[in-house]
Formats: sequence, C-alpha cells, structure tokens
Amino acid sequence: MEKEALKRQLCTVDGSLLFLGLLLLSVGLSYWGVSLQREGLCRILRSDAEGAANLPEVFPIRLWASALVVGCLGFFLCLAVRTAREAGDGAGAASARTNLHASVLVFLAALLRLDDLLKNAPRPECRAGGALTRGGEPAAAGSPPGYSGW
Repeated sequence: MEKEALKRQLCTVDGSLLFLGLLLLSVGLSYWGVSLQREGLCRILRSDAEGAANLPEVFPIRLWASALVVGCLGFFLCLAVRTAREAGDGAGAASARTNLHASVLVFLAALLRLDDLLKNAPRPECRAGGALTRGGEPAAAGSPPGYSGW
C-alpha cells in the first residue's frame, strides 16, 4: 500500500514540475513581448516608424503567456483542493486551508488579467467608406490617416 501512495506522490510531483516549466515558458513569452514593445519604442525614437510597424504583434504573445498562467494555476488550485480534502485536523489542515485560499486568490487574479487582456484586445482593421475603422466604428472626424482611436 505504501508503494502505491509513493507512486501517486511521484505522479503529482511530475505534474508539478511540468506546470512549473510551463510557467517558466510563460515568463519567457512575457519577456519576449516586453522586449518587442521596447524595440518598437526605440525604433520610433530613431524615427523608424516603418521598422516599428514591421515588428511582430505583441497581443498574441501576451495572450499565450496569460493562457499558460491560467492553465498552470488551475492545476495548482486542483492540487490545493485535493490537499485540503485529504488533510486531517490540526496544523496540517489549517495550512492546507490557507494554501487553498491563496491558490483561489492567485487563480482569480490570473483570470482577471486574462479577461482584461481580452477586453482590450486589438480589433481587426477594415475599410468602410474610405475611413479606417476598428470594430465597425468609423474613425473620428479629422483623424490622421491610419488613426483608429485606440
């Protein structure tokens, strides 16, 4: 029986290592996105707007990073729920409850950030009546070419 419990623990630890690795990947994606933003700003400061416009879009990178975080934190939230259920009485149970509460808060924070990212996502540009638009709304009157109000 003890060997089976150790195998389950090993499986849990292996899963934790996998999701920690995915969290590191998310940090790498976030770093890449911020680096692209920085490079765009530097190019604009050097009067190279065309070069800045040719950089990869940052939104998809941020979306992948955020989605990875939510998925990973969901795994750790499930672990916290399982640990809290299996905890007996005493200090171990109190610690498991505290960890569960912390996991819920961190997971909710990641969901809020993902929701905010999606709400502020760039919308595809299209031409309607000769004016550059986003989301079906016409560009503001007197706006410079290419301006979309964002």
